[in-house]
Amino acid sequence: MRNAEVLSNDQTSYERQIPLFPLQAVLFPGGFLPLRIFEPRYRTMIKFCLEHESEFGVVLIKEGKEVGEAATPYKVGTAARILHVEHLDDGRMNIITAGEYRFQILEIQEHLSYLTGRVRMLDDPDTEIEAVSESLTTRTEELYEAYEALSSRLIFAWQPPEEQPNDPRELAYQIGIRLRISLKEKQTLLETIPLEQLLTREIEILTDQNRRIAFQLTARNN
Repeated sequence: MRNAEVLSNDQTSYERQIPLFPLQAVLFPGGFLPLRIFEPRYRTMIKFCLEHESEFGVVLIKEGKEVGEAATPYKVGTAARILHVEHLDDGRMNIITAGEYRFQILEIQEHLSYLTGRVRMLDDPDTEIEAVSESLTTRTEELYEAYEALSSRLIFAWQPPEEQPNDPRELAYQIGIRLRISLKEKQTLLETIPLEQLLTREIEILTDQNRRIAFQLTARNN
């Protein structure tokens, strides 16, 4: 079966067929992920994406490894759009990607050298944002601003973002990107819907993180 058959004629705005790239990484919409592509199967996948202007799915590995036999991924990932490609003399590639939308894998196909999947977009329309209370958004913003300020005092090279998103969904994703937590914890955040529940969980994490950082700063100064 040719690579072009990854594209489905019945793709909709909510379901589509995309290549899958299992990695030891969690990508959120709005985040950037640089990758070095060296395995032949993933060189083929990236060439397909470039030729067809297709995104591919970044999914955290649940079982297996990045190199070798196909790994088993978690069911929720983020579609990555290729922003830049550097072709190396030996056929390898350095690419920079950006996260676009969350998806849930409905079905995995293994008929190509790399995995492909039928996926459903998880990012709901703007009605989901309208359902989030202003007080919840404000509390999240306050805790996140404190987190960035405390982190910059604790970690010399820490650089807070120049701007904090006004959109609650973009705010939730930026927090997911910036939190210094395990990949499994990030994956749990990525899987959390609706948006109100995601922000509530991030408030809990930020509260705990801010308390821990403040304690470390106090201990360091004594």
